Amino acid sequence: MTFHDGTAFDADAVVASFQRILDPATAAPGRFVLTSIDEVRAVDATTVERVTDPPFAPLLAHLAHPVAAIVPVAQAADLARNPVGTGPYAFVRWVDGSEVVLQADADYWGGAPAIAEVVVRIIPEVSTQVVELRSGGVDMIFNLPADNFLTLVSDPALETGTLPGWGSAHLGFNVANPKLADVRVRRALAHAIDEALITEEFFRGLAAPGVAPIPGTVRYAADLPEPYPYDVEGAKALLAAAGAEGLSLRLDVFQNPDLESVAQVLQFAFAEIGVDLEIRVQDFSAYTQAVESDDVELWMTSWGTVTLDADYTLYAFFHSGQVPANNRSRWVDADIDALLQEGRDNPDDAARAAAYLEVQERAVAELPMVTLYYPLFTYAKRPSVQGEVLAFSWILLDLRNATLD
Repeated sequence: MTFHDGTAFDADAVVASFQRILDPATAAPGRFVLTSIDEVRAVDATTVERVTDPPFAPLLAHLAHPVAAIVPVAQAADLARNPVGTGPYAFVRWVDGSEVVLQADADYWGGAPAIAEVVVRIIPEVSTQVVELRSGGVDMIFNLPADNFLTLVSDPALETGTLPGWGSAHLGFNVANPKLADVRVRRALAHAIDEALITEEFFRGLAAPGVAPIPGTVRYAADLPEPYPYDVEGAKALLAAAGAEGLSLRLDVFQNPDLESVAQVLQFAFAEIGVDLEIRVQDFSAYTQAVESDDVELWMTSWGTVTLDADYTLYAFFHSGQVPANNRSRWVDADIDALLQEGRDNPDDAARAAAYLEVQERAVAELPMVTLYYPLFTYAKRPSVQGEVLAFSWILLDLRNATLD
């Protein structure tokens, strides 16, 4: 087998690819996905051995993450602009702000796809995407806002669908901040949130209310009852008991239409219980700096458990070693650390399930964050496209057996 540029895809290429991403000098943003690997070596031309110490139970799930893709290291300096792989489609060109063009690989090991060319068009405006879909300018569009999607559902000339995804949206609390250190305050804020209003009215049923930090599509996700139903008077009573009446808080959120709108819903909800909420919207870079600062109070984020294994999210959000890069709640608990390590070290499925269940139960009880909702993945397409496979997200669109009439 070869890469699309003709260079050999063999065990040496796999070893070189992993060594490159694990090298701190590479400064790869996704390096954390693979840092459990201590050593990787070629046994023969088609066999690679990876060593972890201690054992790392979710290794196979982490290897399925996109950052673990094997690349020709000799071309690494140019891969950002000219990616090279071994898949059914080869990169042709990328026109900034316009399109990415892929061409079917006639020599693909699984057989050449029937669709000869795929053009990924960059169309920022959703309304323009819809016009292009209806006119035949594009064949598929994804991640539609609720109003646009529901309009397309009633169009007999199109096919639409929803899928449970791997995503979740969270409101995080800095538990080390004096304003939020009392769990009664955090619980009061949780009781003030009408999640049904968010999922049914704002998302029009295209999101499910959240409880556990990870959605049910993820391995070891806990099916937990809602412990903080919408209760304005109960929330006020908790604030009074904590001596936190007249509280003022700041919420950091990055530029994202859905999150910004939900932040405004929270601002109104908190006002109902006497809490003044300032919303600070920033670009993602500035937001990241803000939430990694110790003076952060509340923050919102959307997150995808891309590996579909609980470790990817729970370890990042709740392990003390992840403060402040991922554990922005500053929730530090030695028992939680031990449970998360058990989930990593123990290959026994029942033991992992028990550890992650306890972590999720404790997280819901002690509230370093509130899981607001799990968004559904939406798509619309022209019926001329058939045989495609979609799972969890558009980035997993599989066109190997698809046809275009």
